Amino acid sequence: MQLTNSSKLGLAYFAYFAVLGIFVPYLPMFLDGRGFNSYQIGVLLAIVTAARIVGPSAWAMVVERRGDPVSVMRLGAVLAALGWGVSYFDVGYWPLVAAMALYSLFWTAILPQLEVSAFHFLQNDNKVYGRIRSFGSLGYILVVMLGGWLLQHLGSEFLPWSASVFLALLLWTLWLLPSFSIKSQTEAASIRFRSLFRHKTFLTFMGATFLMQLGFAPFYGFFMLYCRDLGYSGSFSGLMIAIAVLAEIVAFFFAGSILQRVHYRKLLMFCYGITVLRWLMVAFLAQDWYWLAFSMTFHAASFALAHSAAMQFVQNFFPPQQRSRGQALYAGVVYGGGGAIGAYVAGLIWADGAGSTLTFCASAVAAAAACYLAWTLPRRQEPVQAVAGQ
Repeated sequence: MQLTNSSKLGLAYFAYFAVLGIFVPYLPMFLDGRGFNSYQIGVLLAIVTAARIVGPSAWAMVVERRGDPVSVMRLGAVLAALGWGVSYFDVGYWPLVAAMALYSLFWTAILPQLEVSAFHFLQNDNKVYGRIRSFGSLGYILVVMLGGWLLQHLGSEFLPWSASVFLALLLWTLWLLPSFSIKSQTEAASIRFRSLFRHKTFLTFMGATFLMQLGFAPFYGFFMLYCRDLGYSGSFSGLMIAIAVLAEIVAFFFAGSILQRVHYRKLLMFCYGITVLRWLMVAFLAQDWYWLAFSMTFHAASFALAHSAAMQFVQNFFPPQQRSRGQALYAGVVYGGGGAIGAYVAGLIWADGAGSTLTFCASAVAAAAACYLAWTLPRRQEPVQAVAGQ
């Protein structure tokens, strides 16, 4: 049976986020099992995340030269798999930091180009994009639940080989995607990227999304350890993350329809406001499992709807031939910069669990600041010609 491009994209998203389903929640447990303390874990996560600052833009320049996003994704996946292989060996702290940083640098070649490829093959249809993107969430939720079971029964050393399985699946799916050339797209006005630093709307949007991602860092870096310290099992912790991702899948499915009726500014304000409540619930009510489970459902807004609104902004703001670099800039500044600074600060405040409540309160403050910035965004997004050629 021949797969359609939509099916191939769905498989690619599934495999990519399945790898993250092992890497993101269970890497801190893996590092803890290797004997590292919370400060060392925070520093490693910050360095690994910092690779995402320069990586996306560097790979975007490669794409602009080659004109083929798919071949760049394939190269990045192969190199990331090689870097990941070091995790099989107990090489000590700094060699592992170096290997994980290289892995992260190569890994950044994939998602921005996958987003560009998705909008290309789907002809910028936000409704279909949301449904295809939900396959990534499905891969994440299944692997997170599997990871919780593996952690409970096999210990934290399950991580290297299990992630390798899904890396292999990702490599296969990327070779299914057909290549295409962004150089063949219709020429449009170009943005001089230095002019973006004088564009108030763009700076406000990036500031809001940066703060939001900074606030997510404790959740990505320490949630599994937090659950363990509260006395929850690995399977239960995996179930909590699964609830969050299940809510995310539902939200992605309807995100396109919601964005057709609700302006991205209002949607971002709502999502960021909900996130303030989410982090406060995690900080003060997580000892009661039902409140913790309820807080996980807020991931539908905190991530899925907020991400969909951000993607709509980026796609509308940048002309077609520069969307690869636009996606890379967004990924580098927000996920790289926000994630790296957030991971480092969280590692300092966490104090091996003693500062967990304070850390999630800080996340709530960051989300509140993001909500304020979203409120200051214009009610109507400026067309690309507003900054083109400046």
